[in-house]
Amino acid sequence: MKRRDFMKTALGTAAVASVASGTLGQDAPSNRVRVAVMGCHAKGRGFSLMKTLAGLPGVEIATVCDVDARALDDAAAEVLKRTQKTPKKEKDLRRVLEDKEVDAVVCAAPDHWHAPAALMTMQAGKAIYVEKPVSYNPREGEMLVEAADKYRAVFQMGSQRRSSTVYQQVIKEVHGGLIGAPRFARCWYATQRAPIGKGNKVAVPEWLDWDLWQGPAPRRAYQDNVVHYTWHWFHHWGTGECGNNATHYVDIARWALNATFPTRVTCGGGRLFHEGDDWEWFDTQAATFEFPGNRFMTWEGLTSVRARPYEGFSTGCMIYGLKGAVLFTPNNVCTLFDPSGKELKKWTAKDVVGDATNRTDPTQGLDATHLSNFVNCIREKNPATAAPAGIAHTSTLLTHLANIAHRTGETVKVNPETGRLAAGSPGAELWAREYEKGWEMRV
Repeated sequence: MKRRDFMKTALGTAAVASVASGTLGQDAPSNRVRVAVMGCHAKGRGFSLMKTLAGLPGVEIATVCDVDARALDDAAAEVLKRTQKTPKKEKDLRRVLEDKEVDAVVCAAPDHWHAPAALMTMQAGKAIYVEKPVSYNPREGEMLVEAADKYRAVFQMGSQRRSSTVYQQVIKEVHGGLIGAPRFARCWYATQRAPIGKGNKVAVPEWLDWDLWQGPAPRRAYQDNVVHYTWHWFHHWGTGECGNNATHYVDIARWALNATFPTRVTCGGGRLFHEGDDWEWFDTQAATFEFPGNRFMTWEGLTSVRARPYEGFSTGCMIYGLKGAVLFTPNNVCTLFDPSGKELKKWTAKDVVGDATNRTDPTQGLDATHLSNFVNCIREKNPATAAPAGIAHTSTLLTHLANIAHRTGETVKVNPETGRLAAGSPGAELWAREYEKGWEMRV
């Protein structure tokens, strides 16, 4: 994607405030938005999004979709309790997309499903909200940008902080010279996850459609430490902590730095704290990103140790400029410092809270704001959501590049005009993936 094309997509953020304000007549039948939620296990992210959506004016949870029969029952019961309406239950997204009454899909399935589900949804003429990371690999992200443009789709990634009025205001001021030219961003994430042990090859549980769970991914035998959630730590289905959580604050940092694609990416670390289990990704990572124009970013991820994280927050980012610095924290607060470290100002929204350690609802009140933006864009037939495909891919790409650098053990070189690997760079073998026959992505 050319830089000028990306900027056309990215300009969608300028319309966020006006779109979000269009609330008149939301309960009218003509304005009702009927949503299907894919991935709605009671302890997962989709269940939390489903509950938030159910409380938005003029939104109906039309269908719950999950390959776990227990999750389907739980989700349908929760929707009935909250709305006095029973949604349809379906395990196969393809059947959901055949329903002409469904306006949009919210995808909170495992990472290997994100891009295929989003593409299928756009091709069916429906809006798509997809959790981060937006893709399993870089090529999938490129295809989503192509598809969103081809189908004029309403597309949103679950990067809720893009809808924070506090973050929007502060980044506007940063771009206006608040801290001088922004040059360096430090991002981090720290949590404490237990080992996943050694899995056993056992019979597939009767409540699980293992074939559909795998969907686009080449088939593997079932083992008992993959479903649910721990798939994150297997290369075949997940993107590690980098894809899982770096996406949030490298997105904010890239936005604040006013940067697009990097020129060089490095990453080091390893499985340092819990050796000997089936965990294939890393529990410790330190990534660096160099951008044109003397701009630089780092991300540090600690998956097994949470002791004394930076600035006292388990995640966040600090943006350093020539005349000061701004700290962005997950409680929706930004703090301005002068070059010596003296605190000068705080921006806060007292009605919005957050808990980054909550793995299903870390941004809490911001979910409603972000989802409202998505729903209003559907009503307006306006593709300029707070996190459209161009923004979503460009930020997610950084996490893929870091993982590629780590897995190859080499510096990844990038063409900053296109976001693709520069000539001679390592990583081409990790740019895309093989799909199960019949599940190939084609725009």
